[in-house]
Amino acid sequence: MPIKYVCKNCGTILHKFEKVGQDFYGVRTPSEIKSIFGGKCPRCGHELSTPTLDDIKIFFRKKPQKVMVLEQLR
Repeated sequence: MPIKYVCKNCGTILHKFEKVGQDFYGVRTPSEIKSIFGGKCPRCGHELSTPTLDDIKIFFRKKPQKVMVLEQLR
């Protein structure tokens, strides 16, 4: 499940963690992302803040269903 850190003002993706093994340190914390960019969005200059529980959004991806035709396998 990918984790994206996004500026809530302009929507710029600040960091995206897609899979285990992507980098040595694992998932970065919001504080680390904030310090990497000096506390401001590189695109719009909006001050970055630590997200609250209301700011966190979880989206489920629809999994493609595998359809097997049994008659073709016989």
